[in-house]
Amino acid sequence: MISVDEGVARDDEPGEVAYRVLSIRMIWFASAVIVVLGIAVAVWLLAAFGHGDAQERNQLEAVKTAGTVVVGTGGAAALLLAARRQRSAEIALKQKDLDQAAVARTHALQERMAEDTRLDAAERRLTELYSTAVDQLGSERLAVQLGGLYALERLGQSSPGQRQTIVNVLCAYLRMFTDSAADVVENPVGQQGRVRQAVGEVLAAHLRPDAPDHRFWPDIDIDLAGASLLGFDLSGCRVRSAGFGAAAFVGPARFAGTTFTGAAGFASAEFTAVADFTGTTFGARADFTAATFRGDAVFASARFADGPEFADATFLTRSDFGSAGFFESSVPSDELPPELARQLTTLPLHVPYAELPASDALPLGVRLDGTPAVWSPEADPHFVAFLGPESGKTTLVRGILRGIVERHTPAEAVILLVDYRRTSLGYVGTEHLLAYAVSTAQLGGMVEDVRQSLRRRLPGPDVTQEQLKNRSWWSGPELYVVVDDADLVTAGGIDPLEPLREFLPQAKDVGLHVVIARRTEGASGALEHGVLNTLAGLRVPGVVGNGDFREGPLLSGVWPSALMPGRVTAVSRRYGRELVQLAWPEPDPPLSA
Repeated sequence: MISVDEGVARDDEPGEVAYRVLSIRMIWFASAVIVVLGIAVAVWLLAAFGHGDAQERNQLEAVKTAGTVVVGTGGAAALLLAARRQRSAEIALKQKDLDQAAVARTHALQERMAEDTRLDAAERRLTELYSTAVDQLGSERLAVQLGGLYALERLGQSSPGQRQTIVNVLCAYLRMFTDSAADVVENPVGQQGRVRQAVGEVLAAHLRPDAPDHRFWPDIDIDLAGASLLGFDLSGCRVRSAGFGAAAFVGPARFAGTTFTGAAGFASAEFTAVADFTGTTFGARADFTAATFRGDAVFASARFADGPEFADATFLTRSDFGSAGFFESSVPSDELPPELARQLTTLPLHVPYAELPASDALPLGVRLDGTPAVWSPEADPHFVAFLGPESGKTTLVRGILRGIVERHTPAEAVILLVDYRRTSLGYVGTEHLLAYAVSTAQLGGMVEDVRQSLRRRLPGPDVTQEQLKNRSWWSGPELYVVVDDADLVTAGGIDPLEPLREFLPQAKDVGLHVVIARRTEGASGALEHGVLNTLAGLRVPGVVGNGDFREGPLLSGVWPSALMPGRVTAVSRRYGRELVQLAWPEPDPPLSA
C-alpha cells in the first residue's frame, strides 16, 4: 500500500512503484515566481527597448523570439504537468483496482472461513447426533434403543452422505446376534427381539423404490453375514449388493420382488421356514452354496442374470423354480445344464420301502444322492427319533420293525414292542414278538423280566478275553425294545424303562437295542432325565423331524424345524447330519413268518 509522508510517497510492500506528489504550496510558489518573472521581464523590455529606432526594433524582435521560446517552454512545462497529473490519476485508478482486489480477496477469504466454520459446526453436530444415537441403540432400555434407532433413521434421511454409514451401523447391530433361535426360546417377545425386528423394518422402509416422501435410499450395500434375522422382510426392495453368508433366518424370509443389482451371497445360510424369492431379480452372481432350506424354497419367476450357485444346498421340503429364468438369455428351469439341475434336486416326496436296495443294516429311507439311509444296530445299538404329529413317526417304527423281521430269524432277534396307542397292533405277527405292551402296568413287569435276563448276560469274573472278544459267554437272541409314542409312556413323570438304564452303555455285551420314538413337543424336557438322557449322553444315532424350533437342540445339536411329513434330519457317527426322506412300508398285510 502506498503512503504519503512530507510530500514523498513510499511503498510498504515490495514490488510497488514509488513516486512524488507535488504539494499545493509548491504549485502556488512556482506560479508566483512565473508571474513575477514575467512582470520583471516586461518592465525590463520597456526600459531597454522602448525608444523606437531600427536597432532597438531588431533587438525587440529578438527578445520577442526569446519570449516566445520562454512561453513555449512554459507550455511544455504545463504539458509536463498535465502528463504528470494523468499519470497520477492512472496510478490512483490502478491502486484503487488493487485495493478493490485486495478487499475482494479478503471478503472471499472471510466467506470461505465462514463456510468452513459452518461445515465444521455441521459435522460436529452430525457427529454428536450420530454418537448419541449409537449410544442409545446400545442401551438396556427398550424406549431408549428405539429412540436411538429412529434418530439414526432421521439423520440418514436428512443427510444423504451418511446413509451408507448408518446402514452399516444397523447391519452391525443385527450381526451382534448369532443365536436368535435360543433368544426366541427364552423370550419370544423380548426387548432385543423387538428392536431387531424394528431395525429390519427401518432397513426395508428405505430400500423400497416406491417408498413415499423420498424415503428411498439408492445404491445401498448391506452386510448381514452370520446374523440371526427374525421374520426378515426385504420384499420389493432394491439393493446394490447383499451379504447373508451363514445367516440364520428365523421365521419366514421374504424377498419377493427384490432386486439385487450387485452380488447376492447366501452361502451357508439357513432358512428355518419358507424362503420366498418369488419374482426376485439377481443382477449379478447369486451364491446359495451349502444353504439349508428347512421350509419351502420358492423361486418362482425369479431371474438369475449370472447363473446361480446351489452347490451342496439342502432343500428339506419343497422347492419351486417354476418360470424361473437363468442366465442373461433367461434359460427356463427345465433346460438347465445338468450340473445346475442336479444342485436344485430335492428329495422325493414318497419312497416305497419295497424299492429300497437290500442291505445288512436296517433301511430308513433315502439321502439326497439317492443312496439308502440305514441304521446299523451292530455298530450303534440304540436309536432315537423325534418327530411331530403326522410326520411319519409310526411309519419309521414300522420300517424298523420290518427290517428286524426281514433280516433276522426269531432265534437271532426278538422284539418287545411298546405301543400305548396300538397303532401297530397285529403288525408283527411272527415269533419275533417277545411281548406287546399297551399300558404301564404291563410294561413294568415285562421290563423287570428283561432286566433279570440281561443281568445274567453280564460278563462275570471268570469270562476270558477271548470270550469278551467273541461275546461267547452267553447265547440267545438280540433283544430290541421298540417304543412308539414314548411321551405317553413317561406321561406320569415315571419312566418304566428306568430298570434298563444301567445296561445302555453295555448294550453290545448283553445284546440290548433300545429304539425310542416320541413327539418333538416337550422333548427338550424329556432329555433332561431318564433313559433318554442316558441315550443322549451316549450320542446315539437318530432322526429329528418336523417340530417347533423353540424346543431347542434335541439330538447332536439338531433343532426341530418346519419339515414336510417323512422328511427328517438324520444324525450318525458315520455320516454326520444329512437330510433323509423316510421310507413308507405298506401297513398291510402285517409282518408274518
